[in-house]
Amino acid sequence: MGYSGFVIVARTGDTRLDELACVDDLFVAVTDNVRADGWRIGFLGPVDDTAPGDLANDLALETAAPAIALSVFDSGCAFATAADPSGGAVEFYLNELMVRALVDDDGRFEPLNSRAVAGLLAWAEKASLVVNPDRLAAAIEERPGPFGDGILEFTEALGIAGMDAGGLR
Repeated sequence: MGYSGFVIVARTGDTRLDELACVDDLFVAVTDNVRADGWRIGFLGPVDDTAPGDLANDLALETAAPAIALSVFDSGCAFATAADPSGGAVEFYLNELMVRALVDDDGRFEPLNSRAVAGLLAWAEKASLVVNPDRLAAAIEERPGPFGDGILEFTEALGIAGMDAGGLR
């Protein structure tokens, strides 16, 4: 069994993720992975009463910066939303093929990733990030991974760099 729960990506500066009001209300433990330029990646654990879109919007509003929330299922796939403070949002999946296999039992699956890259590029521009579009397109087709390696690859493809000092990556 792999990781299931929420992962958030937000630019918070020196504020820890567990200090944010929108995360504090979820009553979950947060693993805080500090990245360059004030970005943080947090693994929250299972959250029953919120959706990725709601959490991404709340994060973007509270931090006044673009943010992402991913709902990860068994390390194999994720339903995700990237939101910005102006109310813009793009929905996408990590590993759309796995999501399709899980939900396409009645033919009502809505593919998102075919148009997600353009939306994520616009999101990244609002976040002042430099993106490699080909690397981004490949990263959203990967699985999140049991240790978040697919999520780290995705964030790095967006231009959210790891910390060079202190061994954080």
